[in-house]
Amino acid sequence: MVNIVTHIIFATDFSPCSTPAFGYAVEWAKVFNAQLTLLHGISLQPGLDIDAGIAQRYLDEQRTVAQDHLHQLLAEARREVPQASMEMRTGLPSSIVCDVAREQKADLIITGTHGWSGFNRVVFGSVAERVIQRAPCPVLSIPDRTPEEIAGMHPLGIQPRQVILPVDFSDCSMDAYEYAVQIAKWFDATLTLVYAIEPLSYSLDFSLTHPLEDKANRKKVEQRLQDLTTVLTDQGLSARCELVDQPAMEAILETSSLQKADLLIMGTHARKGLSRLILGSTTSKVLEQSPYPILTVKSPKFEGGHHPIAKNDQSSASAISGND
Repeated sequence: MVNIVTHIIFATDFSPCSTPAFGYAVEWAKVFNAQLTLLHGISLQPGLDIDAGIAQRYLDEQRTVAQDHLHQLLAEARREVPQASMEMRTGLPSSIVCDVAREQKADLIITGTHGWSGFNRVVFGSVAERVIQRAPCPVLSIPDRTPEEIAGMHPLGIQPRQVILPVDFSDCSMDAYEYAVQIAKWFDATLTLVYAIEPLSYSLDFSLTHPLEDKANRKKVEQRLQDLTTVLTDQGLSARCELVDQPAMEAILETSSLQKADLLIMGTHARKGLSRLILGSTTSKVLEQSPYPILTVKSPKFEGGHHPIAKNDQSSASAISGND
């Protein structure tokens, strides 16, 4: 079984939402016997003249406070992960995280997310989502759950036992499938594949259309889902598949609740700019709403210099996904 995680970057801003993510970073580093880097980016305020004396004093104070926090986290992490280290830089936090991940050839970034929505999210975005867009490797985002969400949820395992994988047979979804297979193996988790059938809609010429407009197409999707599931069970994994007649986001979150999911794994094209703001993406919407941790896998899974999944340990997902 190939080790797909050898170096984890844990990005923290020391806010309450980063506390659960720290637990995941330490535990996953233990499971994979991975190097763990605790990273904090000191954000430069817009218009700040770093050459001015008062600005320099401000930055020095920020560095002192951040260094104290990092040392405390490092001492805690090293009780479980002796090889843990820390790093602090100044700049745009999302850029710092991605730059360090590239420099250190990290295999996984773990971060908390505030889960902003509405106008604030459109204007300011979130560090977690910007990291997902630019990261050279998969990103595990841990949501900051409200007391109401926690009270209404099943207990979540930091070591996942129930993993949900939305699929639509696209390239990025199949990259996520291959990665999810490895995660399921490492954690001995059950993997549930979810395909969402969008509701009826009208095309631009006002004719009624449906993504699966006849029984033959539905049967084809069912067969491909079953083929992907069989690949997993043939490898000794626990796996199931669900074909859900709901919009994608609702299907994913409802299945996650019913299956008592500990983790969602999703592929993403990481769109940027106007097309993303207008069209959005299923992954972005789920990130906004999900109370569950989400591991996003961009296509391709790694940039050059980062180790890919070994060829001899890959599933035959690409062959299955190409069948019509």
